[in-house]
Amino acid sequence: MVRGSRVRFPVLAHPYPVDVSFNFPKTIVTDNLLLINENQMNTNEYIILCMNRAKDMLNKSIQGLTLDQALIFPSQQSNNIVWIIWHMTRGFDRRISLIAGDEQTWISEKWYIKYNLPNSASDLGIGHTMNDVKKIIPNNISVLTEYYESVHNKMLKLLNDNEKISFNNIIVETENTQKYELMRMVAGTLQHVGQINYIKGLIVNRIWYTGNILEKR
Repeated sequence: MVRGSRVRFPVLAHPYPVDVSFNFPKTIVTDNLLLINENQMNTNEYIILCMNRAKDMLNKSIQGLTLDQALIFPSQQSNNIVWIIWHMTRGFDRRISLIAGDEQTWISEKWYIKYNLPNSASDLGIGHTMNDVKKIIPNNISVLTEYYESVHNKMLKLLNDNEKISFNNIIVETENTQKYELMRMVAGTLQHVGQINYIKGLIVNRIWYTGNILEKR
């Protein structure tokens, strides 16, 4: 199977419905603003809120897993947790770096060395075969979240600098606007974290939920 942006898994019915909704206060939506408790939340703050949540869920999803477990393939043609986190972070890194107009963290901090991979900014996992997937092996499991954390911090710095964000500007390399790439960043990250969470449930053979079941809803 050739990898695209989607990941294939064996189908397994969830034993019960899981509520993963956020406990936001009552909101008022206008044409351009999201108001929460009459306090303005701008777009950058909302993106940060979503990505912080995704990072927390990612950390909880792989907590307690060994590298050998994270390398398990749920089926012959399914991706493993290691590849999904690597692929997710590579796409995250590329988008933030394109918007910031600087070098990818993968290159500048030499994360490719800790994955024993070539010094290439172009390999994001798109088009990978199973043989390619099997080559994605970090030196240890902590590398997965350390690389992601570094890219996340770069995103925070970028989004907290309003002068660097111009949502309607076109990114030459992708021919998309910055806002479109940021949307894909949030949607793709949440999608992949859900996939990681699902695979962990298969590996540990039990119901697995990253949310706080005691959280008021």
